[in-house]
Amino acid sequence: MEKEKKLAPRLEDYLETIYLLEQENGVARVKEIAKKRNVKMPTVTEVLKRLSERGYVNYEPYGLVRTTEKGRKYAEELFEKHKILERFMRVVLHLPDDVAEKEGCLLEHHLSATTVERIGKLTKFLESKGLADEIGEEY
Repeated sequence: MEKEKKLAPRLEDYLETIYLLEQENGVARVKEIAKKRNVKMPTVTEVLKRLSERGYVNYEPYGLVRTTEKGRKYAEELFEKHKILERFMRVVLHLPDDVAEKEGCLLEHHLSATTVERIGKLTKFLESKGLADEIGEEY
């Protein structure tokens, strides 16, 4: 993902939403994407055109939406970053689930894969040593 030009955070969020809908339902539909993103369908259509032009999704107006291989790979990497950051915030920083989710989503767009990987390793290390709870108790 980092070698190729990155998508804007907004486009990444939509791609991740499409990916998760595919995981859940096998395909994504404009109406479902709009509901998940809490936007109107014309907004989704505009974003899908942009993602389609860049080769991340296959989309036909009034049809189903599917990630391409390129889009799926990008979304998987993005979702993995999201999970690692969210876990760090919940387990190590002891943030509430809703805060960890929201802020993990914000950070996933701006941190490098290397930084996120190291945060993941730190989280695992602190958990394995029983130190994650001690850190949270101090605050």
